[in-house]
Amino acid sequence: MGRYKYLLMALVVACLIVSGLLLADFAYPLKQPRHSQDFASVVLDRQGEPLRAFADSNGVWRYEVSLDEVSPLYLDALIGYEDQYFYQHIGVNPFSLIRAGWQYLNEGRIISGGSTLTMQVARILYPHPRTVAGKGQQVLRALQLEWHLSKQEILELYLNYAPFGGTLEGVQAASLQYLHKPASALRYSEAALLAVLPQAPSRLRPDRHPERAEKARNKVLERLLVQQRWSQTVVDAAKQEHIAVWPLVAPMDAPLLSRRLHRDAAAERVIPSTLDLSLQQSFADRIKAYTSTLDGSLSAAALVVDNRSHQVLAYVGSADFLDNQRAGHVDMVTAIRSPGSTLKPFLFALALDENLIHSESLLADVPRVTHTYRPGNFSQGFSGPVSASEALTRSLNLPFVQLIEAYGAQSFVNKLQHVGMGLTIPEGDANPAIILGGAGFSLEKLVATYSAFANQGVVYPLSYQPFKGRVVGRQLMSPEAAWVTWKVLNGVKLPRNLRYGISRQNLPAIGWKTGTSWNYRDVWAVGVSQEYTLGVWLGRPDGKPMEKTMGSLLAGPLLFSLFDQLNTTGEAIVQPGSVSEQTICWPDGRGADLVAPENCHSKRVAYVINQSTPRTLQPGYQWGQTSPQFFKPEVSYLINPSNHQRVTRACDKHAIAQTAYLWPNALEPWVKPAQRKYAQLPRFDAGCNMILQENSPLRITGINQGQVYYVLDHKAVTLKVRVEGAAGALYWYLNGKLQETRQRELHLQLDTRQPYELYVQDKTGANGRVAFEIL
Repeated sequence: MGRYKYLLMALVVACLIVSGLLLADFAYPLKQPRHSQDFASVVLDRQGEPLRAFADSNGVWRYEVSLDEVSPLYLDALIGYEDQYFYQHIGVNPFSLIRAGWQYLNEGRIISGGSTLTMQVARILYPHPRTVAGKGQQVLRALQLEWHLSKQEILELYLNYAPFGGTLEGVQAASLQYLHKPASALRYSEAALLAVLPQAPSRLRPDRHPERAEKARNKVLERLLVQQRWSQTVVDAAKQEHIAVWPLVAPMDAPLLSRRLHRDAAAERVIPSTLDLSLQQSFADRIKAYTSTLDGSLSAAALVVDNRSHQVLAYVGSADFLDNQRAGHVDMVTAIRSPGSTLKPFLFALALDENLIHSESLLADVPRVTHTYRPGNFSQGFSGPVSASEALTRSLNLPFVQLIEAYGAQSFVNKLQHVGMGLTIPEGDANPAIILGGAGFSLEKLVATYSAFANQGVVYPLSYQPFKGRVVGRQLMSPEAAWVTWKVLNGVKLPRNLRYGISRQNLPAIGWKTGTSWNYRDVWAVGVSQEYTLGVWLGRPDGKPMEKTMGSLLAGPLLFSLFDQLNTTGEAIVQPGSVSEQTICWPDGRGADLVAPENCHSKRVAYVINQSTPRTLQPGYQWGQTSPQFFKPEVSYLINPSNHQRVTRACDKHAIAQTAYLWPNALEPWVKPAQRKYAQLPRFDAGCNMILQENSPLRITGINQGQVYYVLDHKAVTLKVRVEGAAGALYWYLNGKLQETRQRELHLQLDTRQPYELYVQDKTGANGRVAFEIL
């Protein structure tokens, strides 16, 4: 009977204990231990290295991590050192508590702890005084944790909230800050170090007390050896590693992209990126050094993408993020700015696809005086007849105005919009000015679109974060047009201030283009190799003009300096089989096999697509007009067989038909005298009075062609010139600059020693040109 009495009493006591625990659990419920705002965020590079960290709302560096995101070596070390019976006990290990208490009574100091990992989590989440009552509270909370949570959930709480020194909490934060690697990549030695650190985070901080930290780490290694968790070989090798950690400084690489990714993924705590930290740091250092020699308010940006994966490898949004004078906080990769001439290669390629041109088609670099919009060239002056490829490599404005008028400004805008690279156009008016920079574009869009030259004409969206699916792009141009355009850009000369001492044979095959916006507010340079597309921008973030400079002079050297940091094979982009070289003729534009030898005034070798050689575009033709789109150089006329003068059939029934090959009227001043209209067409027969006499070329008097003026120092040359044979208002250009007068007489006073070109055109399109020089 007595035995049942004691059993009943034990049962009553157990029920009272359980009831008390249930009552305590009800009265003091567990608070939700995990809130999203409890965690900091970190942006990582492609290898898991931290780029930039963002603390939580309390300034604590704590990065959320799960069990499967932590190295098994760390979990092994943690459980083996702190609580080897973690998976067996109910939150409290009575044997450990009794042992710790006995040691304390005998020694008068703490020899070993009796707290389980669950109890340590309870102390972290529910701080208490180091008293008997406090320890009782800790035990209660530990039992509650085991009651409501799984072992995995409890262990994850420890992984995320354990103290590691300073404002670091959680193993992920400790690993990223001390070791610059994620907790998933810990080695044996590192795992043992981080396992012991929470025991005394201030006293054992490895950045301040490396010897203490190493001693404590070795203690962990010895215990794991005794427990036969790790072998003697592993422990010996781990002990030989010295404690080498980084100081607790928040990482600040790619700050602007990190800010952007963090803003776009505010709920994410670990944000992966595609950046390469080493390349990012190299780019940032070079850009900072390059701009340090420039005006203190200038900034710079650079972006490089891997053409195969479409992943961004380096993203430098400003010259120096911490430099307020350079507005370092402004991200110039995404800023909308005038792209200058950098859009010209896209129009070149689209015109190839439209069969408007081949690479050597004849274009007119001449004044355009019949429109209110009068573009000019940065280089000043006019070149007259130029090939499409020469216009692109020299970045001539006037030929590309001719080209966009023929292609259609709205069609060009629509093409870019279709591939997701839309222009920002003032008032939405698609006009020819957009090809010269009269629209807004970003460095980000520019790099993405240029990468099409290495991707068979397909524009792919840039990837800033790892993406396991298939990236879908859109076709902007044909593979053939993409290659021909790239090949032409590959022939652009190196920047003058980079040319000497550099061999093109040692450089990767790069097609590159520069741009300068109106009033020198922005300068650009973009380069495309088989493997990478790289773009740079320089200017003032507030949009104020810089001193007069060109993209080739300021942005070009930086572009090639950054390209030098890329690991590239240097191989050229493969030429499509449907692209071939063919001899073509000017002024006709077609292949030499289609033109009689005597009518082939100038031969050139062109890249053509599918053997197609379109004729020369009609200067002044605009998309949608009913006038002929292409220029026909053949002019048929009749002559009197006796005097070989021009007649009509009405006044000479025996007239003989003849044909002449002429150049466009606008190009006459640059054509050899023997090939000009007045030299090829006979005079009119005086007997045919009904024939309207054609205007002769305008004749400039007062200056002889090729004349040289020698002057003394500081003496100005005064010239008085007139034009003969003109009709209506005149447009005078001196070295490409439109003069104010519209009269037949022009007065010039020149004191600069240089070559000059004087050009005049009347309202009918008749023109004249004379070149001279002052020495």
